[in-house]
Amino acid sequence: MSALETGHLGPDPITVAFLLGAIGMQLTTLEKLVPLAARADEPDFLDPTGHDERMLRTGFENLATEVFEWSPMLFPTALRSAGYSHAIRESGMPHPDTATRDLVPASARVSLADSPETRYTFLLGEAATRPDACPPDVLCDQIEEVAAVSKMLRISISLVPASFCPTGLVEPFTLYENHDGPFGVAVPHHRGVAYLTNKASVSDYATTATWLRSGVAAPSWP
Repeated sequence: MSALETGHLGPDPITVAFLLGAIGMQLTTLEKLVPLAARADEPDFLDPTGHDERMLRTGFENLATEVFEWSPMLFPTALRSAGYSHAIRESGMPHPDTATRDLVPASARVSLADSPETRYTFLLGEAATRPDACPPDVLCDQIEEVAAVSKMLRISISLVPASFCPTGLVEPFTLYENHDGPFGVAVPHHRGVAYLTNKASVSDYATTATWLRSGVAAPSWP
């Protein structure tokens, strides 16, 4: 038992189930913890929370007056057309976003998702406009839809050329700001998303966002 407590011995899922049962743990909690025990050797594993994660994202957006999203490789989920989302799922990419909101046109999705005071700023990496994850015709339709969305109020979409920010230099993230400044950041991690509120971390991402803005190609979007 002491070896388990100190981490010198990895928890076997069967042992974990036995110990949880012995202390009278509720079945719903047991069913959540036992699968995690099987992945205890993955130090960077973050269990995706599904509905709870979506609720957390909505909460951050409701508190924000501006949402800044950097998407270096793909079009942001909130802007994806149904055809583009389907192409990504069929591309074999690891753990693609399978949300069903792509059934709604992008213009309607964004206008319904934001609050009256919230402004959305999307920065795309140049790689997102290349047909690596979908056929050229699907990409053209996606670009046309984003061009339509960019004409909406409180929506800003810009492209950062690879000559300024090479692919892989800055990973995707979403920064949340209010009248007092940046207060949170969401970073994709493993199969989920990590929400950070540590002031030092948020400040670092805010500095990166400012740097990315300085490299925006003109005009912002066709």
